[in-house]
Amino acid sequence: GVRMKQLAGAGLAVAGVLDTKRGMVVVSPNLPGWEDLPVVEMVARHLGVPVFLVNDADAAALGEQRFGAGHGHSKLVYVTVSTGIGGGIIIDGKLYSGANGCAGEIGHMTIEPDGPICACGNTGCLEMLASGQAIAREARRRLEAGEASLLGSIVKGDFSLVTAEVVGEAACRGDTLSIEAIARAARYLGIGLANLVQLLNPELIIIGGGVSNLKDLLLRPAREEIDRRAFRLPARTVRLVLSQLGGIAGVVGAAALVFDRMGADR
Repeated sequence: GVRMKQLAGAGLAVAGVLDTKRGMVVVSPNLPGWEDLPVVEMVARHLGVPVFLVNDADAAALGEQRFGAGHGHSKLVYVTVSTGIGGGIIIDGKLYSGANGCAGEIGHMTIEPDGPICACGNTGCLEMLASGQAIAREARRRLEAGEASLLGSIVKGDFSLVTAEVVGEAACRGDTLSIEAIARAARYLGIGLANLVQLLNPELIIIGGGVSNLKDLLLRPAREEIDRRAFRLPARTVRLVLSQLGGIAGVVGAAALVFDRMGADR
């Protein structure tokens, strides 16, 4: 019901490495062909209002901090665990985006130097070890090796249909292979989160994205890794919680960014 003449500005949340100062998508590993794309200019030309570019996970971090699980907290990290892994950092109540808008690429921290090759060109990224695709890939590997699992019957023998969601369904039904595939990814996630705890000492880590629907199957092993690897004081301080806004966190955060940048009332 909003008319175009009521539109003050637009927030544009995009996955990938962004040059927010120039309004460019430099590269997006999961959006083939989006390289050096002047997306702000393109959208502004169409809408006729100021457009502000932000990484999608940064936008979600801002949304959760203003209106979701992070409300009332000034030092937090948001991590989205889905097909890939992204992140956003809030320091002293403000989004920290770094020198070029590239801060928070949590999914591309190197966890295993000789690990699987990532779409970004690096090896052993957190995204390749703890994301939804990592869970599905590990489950398929074990199925193809002949291990017994409910997954085989769920997908009727077509292992290409195994997804993190299907693995989660089987895990909830007590399937050992599925539980172990999720726990493996969760441990890697916990290693990455422990690094964030050591580096940033946040009050809160919020987990969003589709894989967060696994809840304690994901969070419990991740929490154990934080407690095992991080210094006791910051590990004891940080709370690990699920997103409250879910799929709209990025939309809400992108809108909040517009109000911030334009100085309008929130």
